[in-house]
Amino acid sequence: MASPLLFLALLSAGFAVMAEATSSGTTAPLTGNPHPGMSGASAAIFLDAGRVVVASDEDNRLRVYDPSTSQPPITAWDASPWLRLSGRNLECDLEGAARVGHRIYWIGSHGRNKDGKYRPNRHRFFATEVEETPQGPRLRSVGTPCFSLIDAMQADPKLAALHLDDAAALAPDAKGGLSIEALAARPDGSLWIGFRGPLAKGKAILVPLLNPDAVLEGRSPSFGSPTRLDLGGRGLRDMTWTGSEWILVAGATSGGQKGTRLFRWSGQGSSPRALDLPGLKDLHIEAVAVPPEQPVRRLFLCSDDSHRHSPGTPSFRSYWVDLPVSAQADPGR
Repeated sequence: MASPLLFLALLSAGFAVMAEATSSGTTAPLTGNPHPGMSGASAAIFLDAGRVVVASDEDNRLRVYDPSTSQPPITAWDASPWLRLSGRNLECDLEGAARVGHRIYWIGSHGRNKDGKYRPNRHRFFATEVEETPQGPRLRSVGTPCFSLIDAMQADPKLAALHLDDAAALAPDAKGGLSIEALAARPDGSLWIGFRGPLAKGKAILVPLLNPDAVLEGRSPSFGSPTRLDLGGRGLRDMTWTGSEWILVAGATSGGQKGTRLFRWSGQGSSPRALDLPGLKDLHIEAVAVPPEQPVRRLFLCSDDSHRHSPGTPSFRSYWVDLPVSAQADPGR
């Protein structure tokens, strides 16, 4: 039997290791909640407290899940028949979503494929309306999908310095290649369009779309002046509006996930503040959503798990993380 002194020595050593891990920022990874049905989660929006609709970058189905369980989708809506797609590859590469009132806007990557081939079906911006029914909220199509956002950006003198024409000619994983991956509401009902790539002198690009509803009525897009954000050389993977600030998911400008990090931004200045949430290191976060509660105290994060080779039904993981109290009021920079 070990002596009491030896036991105390081992206990002290254990506390020392724990203290060192805490001081160095090392934490155990979060436990993800798996959701079967698809693996490439790329955008998420809450319909109500018990339902979240999640898009995939691998098909055009919008799947509704219970965020608290690991059950298959409650329901799914295929946007394909309404998006006027053509050719053999009908994937829109859906990457971003934003909700304003009862309307949810969706956006494709607007990029080429990994081999640099032009894919017109990825040039889609569209919207769905949330309808309340006795069985719960459901989606219906609204307006006319837009195919010309990038063309309009390239023609806008305010955006000329971004050189989007050069970026649009490259594969999205190439240095300087174009890929839209973030969409978020602004307080006035306009939208932020966020780019994974290209960067502008090392900074991530946000372009305001001032008239989203008019665009879906067939009118020309109107853009504001771009904003450049210092995210440590990362591009935008997703973003969402909490009612008081934007939460940003930033990552590598290529298709890799190394260096993924969360930031918060008040809308002022070009240097968002990092959210050092424990347990997120090495996770493949592609979507962030906030539940319908005020003030927002937690974030719902979705992992793109298409890189994981696991047997059985494809699935993605979600994670609930608490939003630090200090992150709920940003004085700006």
